[in-house]
Amino acid sequence: MFGGISSLLKRRLVAQMASGDNQQALKAVEDLKARGWFRDGTLAGAPLAGANLRGAALARANLERAALRRANLAGAYLGETRLAEADLERAILCDANLRQVSLRGANLTGADLRRAYLAAADLAGAHLAGADLREATLWQTRLTGADLLGADLAGATLYAPQCDEHTRLPDGSTWTPAADLRRFTDPQHPQFWSRDRANGHHGDHGGEG
Repeated sequence: MFGGISSLLKRRLVAQMASGDNQQALKAVEDLKARGWFRDGTLAGAPLAGANLRGAALARANLERAALRRANLAGAYLGETRLAEADLERAILCDANLRQVSLRGANLTGADLRRAYLAAADLAGAHLAGADLREATLWQTRLTGADLLGADLAGATLYAPQCDEHTRLPDGSTWTPAADLRRFTDPQHPQFWSRDRANGHHGDHGGEG
């Protein structure tokens, strides 16, 4: 689609961005920015599985449908980044800033989102089954249609999240206006639900259930 030399350079920089070497990956990010190839669609669908992008500045990048499975994005800045339908299965996103990020339909199964900042993020239809969201900030986060089955939300801040009847909660139930979300976030809640308890540890409620 693009001219010969620029097309080759783009492919080389994207391949470098997928590196397991953090310095090489971050250098590729800056080179892509300098050439105007950060938000123009060059990175849409990019094969970045296993990339070491720890601490990367990826704000407003177009990474829609990117393959970021098992990528290390710990501490990365992803404000307003477009990650719709991206594959982030088992990606490391702990301490990442995901303010206003678009993750519509993204695969975040088993992702590490501990302490991640997801204020006003769009997670409509996102797959978060088994994700670790402990101490994450979900302030006015859109969770309509999101699948949180088995997700760990202990200590998370859930302030005015947008949910609907298609939002699946960690225990497999669907959201209703009467749903008490504190039972997933507050370990002191009398009906606190946790993944550990759900996996066969029922305390005093022995027997077959």
